[in-house]
Amino acid sequence: MRPLGLAAAALLTLTACAGEPEASPSAPEQSAPSTSPEPTVEPIDAEFVDVGAGPVGVDASRDAVWVVNAGDETVSRIPLGARKPDLVVDVPGVPLRVVTAYDAVWVTSFGGERLVRIDARTGAVTDRIATGPGPEGVTVGYGSIWLVAQDAGQLLRIDPRSRTVTDRIDVGVGARLVTTGAGAVWVSQFAENQVLRIDPSSGEATASGELCNGPQGLAVVGDLVWTACTFSDQVLGLDPRTLDVTTDIAVAGYPDALTTTPEGTLLAVAEQGPSLVAIDPVSGVILEERVLAELAALGDRANLDATVVDGEAWVTSNSTDRVYHLPAH
Repeated sequence: MRPLGLAAAALLTLTACAGEPEASPSAPEQSAPSTSPEPTVEPIDAEFVDVGAGPVGVDASRDAVWVVNAGDETVSRIPLGARKPDLVVDVPGVPLRVVTAYDAVWVTSFGGERLVRIDARTGAVTDRIATGPGPEGVTVGYGSIWLVAQDAGQLLRIDPRSRTVTDRIDVGVGARLVTTGAGAVWVSQFAENQVLRIDPSSGEATASGELCNGPQGLAVVGDLVWTACTFSDQVLGLDPRTLDVTTDIAVAGYPDALTTTPEGTLLAVAEQGPSLVAIDPVSGVILEERVLAELAALGDRANLDATVVDGEAWVTSNSTDRVYHLPAH
């Protein structure tokens, strides 16, 4: 996922994604099929925007989409309706994920061990907050920015006004992504195949049992907490109180990122293709699968991401240096 030269960038990709034990001492061992199945749906003619090298994270403000390009260590701003970025910001240190909140864009710098704050209007970098090793997933909720420091094994709570770390919660080395909702903060513990629930008031963490192989993307919708299990081709719905699995949906092609539409449809991004899979969170039925390209899955060499804004879903494609956009129905 991640200039340093291409070889160094590839090495950092493996470290951040924690897919090869040789590349990172904290890397979990994950089993995966040696080959990916061919898509069962023909690719659609989806629109796209060319961005920087190796896009991973994506999020949207009211008037723009922000894409994190890990390969060339930049962040691209795409105004809604535009066909190309109008602004590119340098973020050294292998940037990975992004959230837009509090009139700013917050980007994790995995190698730089910091959270970078960008002014959403000017593109100026206005702060760099030290995080500890391996910051990856980031989200907003309960008046704070929440960040997972994967290699430190910590969930950081950050005050967006003072721009200081106000709490560090142990979530174990190998935790990866984070979201908020249903009265809690949720962390995918990729290394332990678990999902963690953190009480935002007390910081108390509760772990599920072992769920699947490679939980990553998270979303809260339809009275359930959802996680995408990349290496077992599943999307699971968990009871937010008991953390038991209530819904188990087979999604082929290495499901990675999750997001939701304003109407409450769950969207999963499968790496194979990539493809966008729409799921009814109440019935657990797959409503539609739209294949965007014909690329092999990346496994754990790099991740994808998705967001929904102004009626469109935006999906990063790490291998093509593009972000696709299509109606989010």
